[in-house]
Amino acid sequence: GSNSQTTTLTVKAAANTADSTYTCAITSNEWLVTNKQTSVVLNIFSVVFEDKAVSTAIDQNLVCTISGLSQNTPITWIDPDNNEISESDTNNYVVDQGNYVFGSKASTLTIKTAKFASLSSRDVFKCKLKSACTI
Repeated sequence: GSNSQTTTLTVKAAANTADSTYTCAITSNEWLVTNKQTSVVLNIFSVVFEDKAVSTAIDQNLVCTISGLSQNTPITWIDPDNNEISESDTNNYVVDQGNYVFGSKASTLTIKTAKFASLSSRDVFKCKLKSACTI
């Protein structure tokens, strides 16, 4: 085994209206741990991502703006096949993480003209923010 366990807390949208702190408590007979507690902060943030019609003749920029952040966190771009876009895929994309300023961050995805040949008008790009905590 990996000697690790992952637990996920799902907070329903109706209860997810403000920054909150939850306490995770662990007890393990195997590892002789009793009530080891760690605070987990759930921060609420907003995402602005606008639909855009583009020309295929030149590189195009999509901007994802996230505000309400408590720290600088990487923004991940997702391609139409639901795969993470690698920052090393410089033939098709340029990912600019942007700057973290006063709790907001605007990341830019540049789609290069070479990529447009494999895209359709129905394709959707997404941005997401990952956060994780460990005990």
